[in-house]
Amino acid sequence: MNQRLQHKQVEQTGQTQQTAGTQRREFAEAEEVIRADREQTQPPESLGARLAQSIAGEPAPPSRPWWKRLFG
Repeated sequence: MNQRLQHKQVEQTGQTQQTAGTQRREFAEAEEVIRADREQTQPPESLGARLAQSIAGEPAPPSRPWWKRLFG
């Protein structure tokens, strides 16, 4: 019985170490952290509709003056 208990403890410890090893990552810059988080996190679907509605309410950008269009 004692051997079984030790065997289970060894298995559980090995699984815990494996799990912890796959979750730990080091990042050199903050941007890398944001990119990694973006890959793992899905935004809510309602966000797309809210974003489209918000963009539709924005005024159109002002047109360029004629002299800038002509002379570049």
